[in-house]
Amino acid sequence: MSQTISSNEQAEAIINLSAKARKWIYIFSHELEPAFYDQPEFIVNCKAMVLRHPQCHIKILVQQNENLKKMDHRFLDLMHRLASRIELKLCHEDYRTHPETFMLVDDQGIFLKRTPGRTSATVDDNNRRLNNEYQRLFNAVWDQSDYDISLRQLSI
Repeated sequence: MSQTISSNEQAEAIINLSAKARKWIYIFSHELEPAFYDQPEFIVNCKAMVLRHPQCHIKILVQQNENLKKMDHRFLDLMHRLASRIELKLCHEDYRTHPETFMLVDDQGIFLKRTPGRTSATVDDNNRRLNNEYQRLFNAVWDQSDYDISLRQLSI
């Protein structure tokens, strides 16, 4: 069931949703926001999921990478250690101003923030229809985007 949550609840919702991942996580983000994606519990959940099975993976699309290059971000460290399971691309320029950010989990979980700066978001751990809609968007952007070599080569 979809639930609208406040900004105070969003990091916890992302952590809880990532704990339910069994096959994959897709993240479409402005710059892999540390308030959500640099949390120890989130990192532990992601690591456990990708190590569970060789086919488990995480794909990340970021709209901006300049601030991310300067951050000491634990998720980037995890990405470097598990490079064959965690991929990151810089969004194709046509999508760098896309107003929505989201995280998809397997074929049904979704965290969705529809407007930048908006304080509320939607989370649903069992919404196959909405998840599939955003999977199509994610895959279309992924196919048009390039790997961010500058983030792959950072030594953190």
